[in-house]
Amino acid sequence: MKPETITIGESVASYSHGKVLGNLLFTSGATPHDLVTGEVRGQSIEEQTRLSIQTLEKILLKSGSSLSDLLQVQVFLNDIEADYDGFDATYKQMIPGPFPPRATVGASLPGYRIEMIVTAYVNGEL
Repeated sequence: MKPETITIGESVASYSHGKVLGNLLFTSGATPHDLVTGEVRGQSIEEQTRLSIQTLEKILLKSGSSLSDLLQVQVFLNDIEADYDGFDATYKQMIPGPFPPRATVGASLPGYRIEMIVTAYVNGEL
């Protein structure tokens, strides 16, 4: 079985937005970059979290999945101490429960506050 590549616009570097193999979707890191211009959008962690989740949702929908089908989420925050609470509040508003397993770590990100990677189930309900 050959993986299917998922793209939803321009990438800001040399990568695809996701790969589907069987019933699994693996995404690249979703950030608050505009998919056309590549510019970082949003100032606050809440705005950048919302924009990153919206990008993930586009990848999920194009692959036949949804936010309800998340199996695992990895989150990287540029300033984990300052941004964790704002990120988590926005995440709770946008990600349907029961929440998938998640790791949230601090990372040095180039010019934005958040990056998110997910693994999701494709083509069916969990």
